[in-house]
Amino acid sequence: METFQMCGWPAWVILLFAFVGFGLAALGFLLSLMKKPLGGAIVGGVGILVSLGSVGMGPVGAMLGRSRTDTALAGDYIDASQRARIQEMGYAEADGCKDVGLALGTAPLLASIGALALGIVLHGRKKG
Repeated sequence: METFQMCGWPAWVILLFAFVGFGLAALGFLLSLMKKPLGGAIVGGVGILVSLGSVGMGPVGAMLGRSRTDTALAGDYIDASQRARIQEMGYAEADGCKDVGLALGTAPLLASIGALALGIVLHGRKKG
């Protein structure tokens, strides 16, 4: 929870993408099991893209956090030893966004891959 808070607003975008990715994966499974496997595969593919957005937002949040840290340290009003310590702490907090993106984006990504695979397999059986 602390890492989520340190990440800031990108963590909320990551969480939104993760929820949408899970929803699309569930819809893909549902469509595949309701005799619409091609639709399930398509929705599963869209779920993969959304889930990748969740994973990809982690490094974006880290870059934003590092940029904010550098902006805060741009002036000459801070002692060099304090500047190094603040920069180290700021970068560590910013890098937490990568962990949040990976942690929240992996499960919807795997679920969406499963929905896509199920749709493809069931569509192949329906044709044959």
